Amino acid sequence: MALPDLGKVKSVMENEYLQQFHQQGYFTVPALLTEAEIKAVFAEIEQIVERYTDVPDELIQYEPRVMSGEVAVDRLELAIRKLFRMAVHNAFFARLARHPRWLEIAHALLGPRLNLVQSMLLMKPPHCSTAKVWHQDNAYFRLFPCHLLGFWVACDAATVENGCMHVVPCSQHAGIVPHQGAGDEYGAVHSPPAAEILAVPLAAGDALVFHGELLHATPANQTDQRRRALQYHYAATDCRRLRDDYPFRLPAPEQVIQA
Repeated sequence: MALPDLGKVKSVMENEYLQQFHQQGYFTVPALLTEAEIKAVFAEIEQIVERYTDVPDELIQYEPRVMSGEVAVDRLELAIRKLFRMAVHNAFFARLARHPRWLEIAHALLGPRLNLVQSMLLMKPPHCSTAKVWHQDNAYFRLFPCHLLGFWVACDAATVENGCMHVVPCSQHAGIVPHQGAGDEYGAVHSPPAAEILAVPLAAGDALVFHGELLHATPANQTDQRRRALQYHYAATDCRRLRDDYPFRLPAPEQVIQA
């Protein structure tokens, strides 16, 4: 279900599209980024790759199958699994975190004071990408109350074949399910039944807005084309991490944003 006119959003509970977020845990937004904005994202990726020896280590993360030598690529960009915490390390992606349409949605759902808790660019290159296991983002963050949402913005068309997002509608109502594993393999102990899974294909520029405890996953890219997607997580500033013994270190927010 798409959100056609964000300018008319006055109240979360008065708008059926935003109610879908609370009920089913997600909704889609058409054309959240324009073609020109997507081209600017691609140009910035190229700039980062060209400077890869001089950028922070955490900014560029490579596909394991390339690093192991199992798969060879002819360009460095096609070996990258993700760009990580770009809003900390890159001015272009820091500005993107304050995109007016994004913040209109985030403020409507989370309130006037927000933390940008994480920014990523999920590259999903052809031939060497792997699946992202079933997981809930708040299983990483462990923020309570879970006033947390993600924007997953397709920069290329995202299809079932190239690894679009798959979700389990309404799964956020069960809270955080047991997770295990290390690194990118940290995920839900049990995969959901196939009958509960919904694929969410998107055109380039479209976005999926989803609850921080919605179960989701992406399969490997089975095509010859790239499937690049931005993912930004926002949380209300009233969220707190109650314990420090979870598997992942929680870094400081990347930005603090006030309406």
